[in-house]
Amino acid sequence: MKHEQPENQPVPWYDLMHKACRELGWSPHTFWQSTLVELEMAFIPPGNRNARTITRGVLEELVSQFPDNEDQQTP
Repeated sequence: MKHEQPENQPVPWYDLMHKACRELGWSPHTFWQSTLVELEMAFIPPGNRNARTITRGVLEELVSQFPDNEDQQTP
C-alpha cells in the first residue's frame, strides 16, 4: 500500500536540517545546497533494500507543491 502525504503538508525543513547538521555534520550551507535526492541518499543506510526512493513522479509532485520562489530567500 502506497503511503500518501496529505496535500499542503509543509516540508519538515527544521527536522531535516537538524538531522543533517547533528547526525551528518553538514553545515547549514551544505544542507541548503543539497537536493532532495542527496538528502534521501544521506539519510538512508547503504544497502537498505527496503528503503523508499524518490521517483520522478514524486519529485515532480514535490516541486509543484513547493515551488522555488525567487523573491523569497531560504533561511
